[in-house]
Amino acid sequence: LGFKLVQAYAMKNGMPFSSIAPLLDLLVVSIASDIVPLVGENRILAHYGLELLNRAPSKGLLSIIKICGLNKHSITIDDIVFKIGPRINAAGRMESGRLAVELLTAEDAHTAMSIGGKINDNNNERKSIDREITREALEMVQNGTCCSSQNAVIVYGKDWNKGVVGIVASRLVEAFYKPTFVLTRSNGFVTGSARSVRGFD
Repeated sequence: LGFKLVQAYAMKNGMPFSSIAPLLDLLVVSIASDIVPLVGENRILAHYGLELLNRAPSKGLLSIIKICGLNKHSITIDDIVFKIGPRINAAGRMESGRLAVELLTAEDAHTAMSIGGKINDNNNERKSIDREITREALEMVQNGTCCSSQNAVIVYGKDWNKGVVGIVASRLVEAFYKPTFVLTRSNGFVTGSARSVRGFD
């Protein structure tokens, strides 16, 4: 959506497509990370974005590519989905999305690697917290200490990190195949995330 806004601005102001083409590496990371269907225009943009990502990625993306241990000339959509995207998303889940913005707009390699390292640490912390909350939630369901019923699973932990409850909900759906709500407290309010199963409205 952001890219299409930039494209519309460029067209309205008589700017050639080549002036916004350097953004295609960011675009393919967005398309792949959000699991957007690779059809129609998305497929074309992702193709050229992947080409740029392998040939001349931005400083920020190159730092994440190196941290992931990927070959910078043979990156695939799966690499983005399972390695690059989760690290960038971890910044917003654990600390602040601003860190990801700083990474993706970094103009020198040293700054990019420094921020990339922080984001990688966030991702490792996110995985640890995700595993612990998932373990607690599974125990609640198995011990009958949650608000679960025959038709749904509802778990609540007042100290759970709200940035990972969506991931935990997905794991519980995999475990029990029921619509699932994972709730916590934030700023005095109950908040959370829900996931459902195929065919359930």
